[in-house]
Amino acid sequence: MKIRNPVVAGAFYPAEKEELKLAIRQYVSNTPLYKFSHIKAIVSPHAGYIYSGPIAGYSYRQLDNLDKSRHWTIFLIGPSHYAYFTGASIGLFDAYKTPLGIVNVSKIARQILSEDDFHFILEAHIEEHCLEVELPFLQFMLPHFEIVPIITGDISPKYLADVVSKYITENSLIVVSSDLSHYHTYDVARSIDGHCNKAVEKLDLNEMSLCEACGKTGIASVIYLSKKNGWKSKVLKYATSGDTAGPKTQVVGYGSYIFYKE
Repeated sequence: MKIRNPVVAGAFYPAEKEELKLAIRQYVSNTPLYKFSHIKAIVSPHAGYIYSGPIAGYSYRQLDNLDKSRHWTIFLIGPSHYAYFTGASIGLFDAYKTPLGIVNVSKIARQILSEDDFHFILEAHIEEHCLEVELPFLQFMLPHFEIVPIITGDISPKYLADVVSKYITENSLIVVSSDLSHYHTYDVARSIDGHCNKAVEKLDLNEMSLCEACGKTGIASVIYLSKKNGWKSKVLKYATSGDTAGPKTQVVGYGSYIFYKE
């Protein structure tokens, strides 16, 4: 099997299995559970857990609304931090490994390569952390799932949404991995990130253009799908690294968002 091994275990999150489970349990259990009947997508941050874990917990707690007897297909979408390319790169591995075990890659990953501008670019995945840090949360919350790992390069949010929509079913969930603004002062960051929060609340792509999220493409794609399919949205939690474990002189913003159908 071609396994994508973890590269930020022990740095972004604990490398020891029980310590990692304990951390995620604390992040999830300290957040409220709302009632969403048909969850379509969530957005969660991807920084080191001590910074973004408390905010990520809000998104992942809502997965308790899902039917956990089902086998879920997770379209896991995040931005490239280490390689520039056009289109999107599919993680064409057999599985991803974390300290919590193995996550299988769906056969859809290979099928989606038939779409224009969808490729397998190894360099986009080897050192990339944005998808990896979401996996332990998913493993903790869902007993049965597989992933379609998608790293976005220079690609239209509408085109990405149109392609993904061809493959999603009632047993699919979109998980977008994204931090918000980076390295502004606390007050400036909250002002800039307000555009991201409003864009999600109002499903407003024009407002989204003012957002500085690194995973902006994925978030905009979900907003597009929401407008097209009549999904609702909610900002579950917003905070910065200055609110969690960092100084307020240079902060990173984090948003926990959910998209659902009534």
